[in-house]
Amino acid sequence: MKIYAVKILDISKEKIDNTCSLIDLDKRCKIEKFINKKDKIRTLIGEILIRTTICEDLSIRNRNITFEKNKYGKPYLKGYHNLQFNISHSGDFVVCAIDDQPIGIDIEKIKCIEYKKIAKSFFSVSEFGYIVKEDLNIQLNKFYEMWTLKESYIKCCGQGLSIPLKSFSIDIDQYENIKVIIDNEHKEHVFKRFDIESGYKMAVCSVNKEISNNIIMIEQNSLINNYPDLN
Repeated sequence: MKIYAVKILDISKEKIDNTCSLIDLDKRCKIEKFINKKDKIRTLIGEILIRTTICEDLSIRNRNITFEKNKYGKPYLKGYHNLQFNISHSGDFVVCAIDDQPIGIDIEKIKCIEYKKIAKSFFSVSEFGYIVKEDLNIQLNKFYEMWTLKESYIKCCGQGLSIPLKSFSIDIDQYENIKVIIDNEHKEHVFKRFDIESGYKMAVCSVNKEISNNIIMIEQNSLINNYPDLN
């Protein structure tokens, strides 16, 4: 298992266009539709990050990478069923997790939102209680902690929003052990929380497998500059 992170920087329009010319048409069209420049950069970096890591891990050329999607829309690498990956981005970070088993990763930039209203609508009673039992000044952090755990689980399952957020509950006991509960039964998933930087929450979910503590930080300019050589 490997976990990667890139802290994004501003890029000139020319560099965005030049790098986009080296990725597949579908992803290029998606990037071109974004109005917000930062959305363009995050999506572009996510694409070249996963392609770069696949090329390095499998010793294949970028031109031989073909992505397909399952019926729920989760992408996978055609012809390599033993490689699983997941990408997430928020704020100034793009993160990616790769493994030989199903994997899910979620990162969120902490924003001042009506977290209690959202939690009541989408979280279980016990999850809501986990948040509001804390002092007011840390409840927002606990909300995002729970949100990333739930999202990482859904993404690990690979079924998208066909899994209702209220259909399962994340249980964090007094020893900080984390489990998924469905119909009063614990499921065999493993979680790890990361404080990648102040103002962010991140979680990784795996199927019954220990999760690495190590985050491999990749510098954005190096990622972009080395990308053409992978083809």
